[in-house]
Amino acid sequence: MSKSVKDKNYSAIKTLKRLVCDIKPILWAIVLAGVVCVGSVVLSVIAPEIVGKITDIIYDYGMNSVPIDMDNLLRLALILLAAYGGSCALSALRVVLTTNITSRYYTKGLRIRISDKLTRLPVSYIDATPNGELLSRMMNDVSNMSNTIYVIIDTLIDGFVRIVIITYFMYTIHWMLATAVVVLVPLSIALAAVISAKSEKSWHEFRKVNGEMYAFVEEDFTGFDTVKAFNLEDRQRKICDDISENYRRKMRRGHFLSGLIQPIIAFTDNIAYVAVCIAGGILAINGVVSVGDVVEIILFAKMFAGPLESIANGMGTIQHTLACANRVYQLLDMREMEVTTGAAPTDGKGEVEFSHVSFSYDKVNPIIKDLSVTVKAGQKVAIVGPTGGGKTTIVNLLMRFYDVDSGTITVDGVDISTMDRGQLRSMFGMVLQDTWLFNGTVYDNIAYGKANATREEVIAAAKKAHADYFISTLPQGYDTVINEESTNISSGQKQLLTIARSYLANRKMLILDEATSNVDTRTEILIQQAMDELLQGRTSFVIAHRLSTIVNADIILVVNNGEVVEQGTHKELMAKNGFYTKIYNSQYELLK
Repeated sequence: MSKSVKDKNYSAIKTLKRLVCDIKPILWAIVLAGVVCVGSVVLSVIAPEIVGKITDIIYDYGMNSVPIDMDNLLRLALILLAAYGGSCALSALRVVLTTNITSRYYTKGLRIRISDKLTRLPVSYIDATPNGELLSRMMNDVSNMSNTIYVIIDTLIDGFVRIVIITYFMYTIHWMLATAVVVLVPLSIALAAVISAKSEKSWHEFRKVNGEMYAFVEEDFTGFDTVKAFNLEDRQRKICDDISENYRRKMRRGHFLSGLIQPIIAFTDNIAYVAVCIAGGILAINGVVSVGDVVEIILFAKMFAGPLESIANGMGTIQHTLACANRVYQLLDMREMEVTTGAAPTDGKGEVEFSHVSFSYDKVNPIIKDLSVTVKAGQKVAIVGPTGGGKTTIVNLLMRFYDVDSGTITVDGVDISTMDRGQLRSMFGMVLQDTWLFNGTVYDNIAYGKANATREEVIAAAKKAHADYFISTLPQGYDTVINEESTNISSGQKQLLTIARSYLANRKMLILDEATSNVDTRTEILIQQAMDELLQGRTSFVIAHRLSTIVNADIILVVNNGEVVEQGTHKELMAKNGFYTKIYNSQYELLK
């Protein structure tokens, strides 16, 4: 199996380009929003010119006693109202397009891509990554990325279009006043760009800490009972305090740097307003421009600053978003498992052979060393040994959760490294030590083992697993909903449901990993009897610490330090008086 690549940081430009490329499926909405945006800008820019004309009419009437043309004044007022109203309506439509259509489609698609990616990543990556970290990337980071769509439209389209149109109109009034606005106001953008670049690093560090916070919260709630049982509340609180303090520092620095941008722009804008007022007043006194022209320029200056502030705020938001996008793209760019498409045996007998298999999780400390075992079809193989000896690893290799470092594993003579993983795993039924049930009915959880299973088949499987009795005592029987944490049924009952699921799957080969570890002795005996019947003619691998559950196995593999040190039947191994005999007797000595 290929290793997953390490997380790498992308440049801001590269990440932004990738974000823009990712919005191609919703380009139609972006274009439509851009057209609406341009219409809104044009209408809003017309308004100051109308205000200037109205101001001149009123000024001439007050200062020069020029009669007011009421029809013209009313016409201008209606045009002004229509301009402002139309601009407002188009702006609202743009918001609807960017939030209700663009962002939602983009967010939905990105989360589907991440979910699909996770199914193709090596199990080693999932095992090594905290659940909270994955949740943070898939939920929080993607939500922040969706804001980019709005920012890009608001900044690149709305902001720059406004600047171009406003600049044109200002220069048609007077070049000197227009130059004062165009030169002084953009100075703030240069300062904002410097601060924005510094904030990028802070936001990237913040996102990493945010992932740690998600991981801690998920772990804390999952282990709530254990924390209470061992009185570890103070320890968990201390860990939470440390992560929260680091979270606060990173967030404070990011917000502080981003927060400096708008005040700097506002300060520069105010200087521009003062300059326009002074210069405009002098020009108006000398008769170079009218008072309406000065009012118009001041309104344009205010409108000119607006998109600049929007651009500056957008720069801060984009820096925050780029940090989130960096983490998401790290996940999406992880090297996937090597795809193999070879077919699994369709009518095979279930013969399995390990030939000189070696494996280590970290490529430094070997777990399995030169393992060679031949399992005939229909045999019940028990794998026993001390914790960490390699029992579960053997199953992981058999299911291709991990690939061997050297050697081969064959099923019915076919090397599993050439098989399609889905086809390989469809040959096995599994009952694991860590039971997994989803939020749904008892019926649905059992039916998970077989597509399109009938109700009769589900009930028959439950009866074979001796689960039908306790299911009938539940409030709604098979239609009882198991909650998210499966707390409304016992651990033993959960185990019975997973065993029933395996019965229903009715696969050629079966893997049991501590399958009866959570049931009482009486139920264990019943399950063992049912298992013996189920396993007739099927190859099975049973991992167990309680050796009493596997004394009737056809082959017992005694694994220690990654090697099969002994193998044979229970009687044969006891007669050897070796390692198996020691661990078998030790279990009964503990009961004396």
